[in-house]
Formats: sequence, structure tokens, C-alpha cells
Amino acid sequence: MKSYRKSLPPLDSLLFFNAVANNRSLNSAAEELFVTQAAVSKRIQRFEDWLGTPLFSRDGRALQITEAGTSLAADVEIALDFLERAIDKVKAPEQPVVRIAANAAVSMFWLYGQLKEFSLSDVSCNVSVSTTDSTAELLSETHDLAIVYCDGKVPGWDAITLLSGELVPAATPEIAKLAETTAMFDGTAPTGDEPALLEYANLTPDWINWQIWLRQTGFADISAWSTIPCNSYVHSVGKALKGEGIVLANSDLLETEFQSGKLVRIGEVGLTPKKSYFLCCKENAPLSQSTKKLRDFLTNDT
Repeated sequence: MKSYRKSLPPLDSLLFFNAVANNRSLNSAAEELFVTQAAVSKRIQRFEDWLGTPLFSRDGRALQITEAGTSLAADVEIALDFLERAIDKVKAPEQPVVRIAANAAVSMFWLYGQLKEFSLSDVSCNVSVSTTDSTAELLSETHDLAIVYCDGKVPGWDAITLLSGELVPAATPEIAKLAETTAMFDGTAPTGDEPALLEYANLTPDWINWQIWLRQTGFADISAWSTIPCNSYVHSVGKALKGEGIVLANSDLLETEFQSGKLVRIGEVGLTPKKSYFLCCKENAPLSQSTKKLRDFLTNDT
């Protein structure tokens, strides 16, 4: 096994040499290293003695680097750069990354926009986002924050209301006009001329799709309506934005789409769920300053 202790000088000698070589001044190097000029001079002298060759020549106050010093300086710069990169790979960051988890719908239509604003703010920090529709995965111990659709009671986590919202029929202006022309949501049974409902299968019992919404608001069963099956809630929103049907929209979650006019509400009937989206953080666990900043930003507590 190679012994670097025998073949290399004390590594702080390289730091002192690098500072003097870059500054070409003992005074400037001393200021950079937060030591005295005498300490720098003494360390360089020891390094030269160890090498057996001068690295700098002194002509009065002027300090000139020798040919040997110039050659060594280039290699020392590279070596220190590689060493710094190696340290950075394993060094804990001074400002830890905040890990937040949310389901696909919240991430796509709300969280990413919020994080963009957060990153441009004066309280920004590094954030890592995990996307999953599994509540168990959302509440993993590896996450600092999690956005969960629930009643606000999450064992082991503190929950802050984030998004409530009413569930309402929505579509592009053209499709909405057609729906209103056919009196689609005035309480009568569908005639078959209405635009299709963009339906998706529930991944969890907590979610409300068209089938549940129609039943709870007193409309005809889903079998009486024209529907287009979608892979997910996000997929249904995407098809609605393309003008392919009517999505069951959460008014808070899709606020941006409503404000831009890409989607408009159809009719006056809506359903306010018993559950909402909550921002959850671990109960009785110390939060980093970065985590607190993101939590406060998302909950408009800044």
C-alpha cells in the first residue's frame, strides 16, 4: 500500500504555495489565508527546503516565481481542484435540499408553478420533488414535506390546509357553450347530444370522479352519459384543454387554467368534498430553516 505521508509534504503547504503563486504577494496570500505574512513566508521556506529547490526568487520587495514554481503551480491548481470536487461529492450541503412529495395532479397543475415563484424569491433554496399517487409513499420518512389529500388527520404529521376547492364541470369555452346549449347540467336526464365526460378510474377511495360526483349531486348514473375513458386525472385535464370533453375540475387546483380562460365552469352545480389537500410536515420533528421557508411560502405565511 502506498504511503502518501512519506511521498507528499504536509498538504497545507500546497495551500500556502497555491495562494502565493496566484497572488504573487506574501501580503495578499496572508490576507487570503487569514494568517500573518511571517507565517506564509515561513511555510513557503519549509516547503522549498522539503523540495530542495526554490519556488520563488526575491529581489527586494518583488516576488518572482521560478521555473520550477511555475511548473508546480499548474499541477497543484489541478490537484486542489480535483480534491475540492471529491470533497463536494460527500460533503453535507450547508443548505440541505428540501424534499417534498405530491401526487401527479398537484405537482403538474399547482406545485411546479409555486416552486417556480419560490425559486425566484429571496427565500429560495434547493428543492427535490417526488411524485407519487400512493399515500403511503407520500408519507415516507424520507420526505420533509408532503401534500396529501385527506381530512387533515395524519398520524405522526402536522397538517396545514393548502387547497380546498369545489369540484365543478369545466371545459374549453367552445365545449362549455355546447354544454350550456344542451342544458347539460340543469338537472334533466342526458339526451345524448351533450359533450362527453372525461372519466378516470379512482386510484384511491378518497378521490371523487364523475361517477361519484353525479351520484352525490343527484344526476343520472354515469351509464346514462357519454364518456371518454382517461388514464388518470391529469390525462382528463389534458384532454379537456384540447377541447375533447368535460373535466371534473377542482377550482383551487386548476385556478391558473380558470384565470387564463383555458377552462370555464359549466353550470352552477358543484360539490365541496369533505377532504382537501394538506401540506404535511413531521410531527414533533425539528425542521430545517429551508424547510420552514418552503412551508411558509406554500401556505402564504411569508
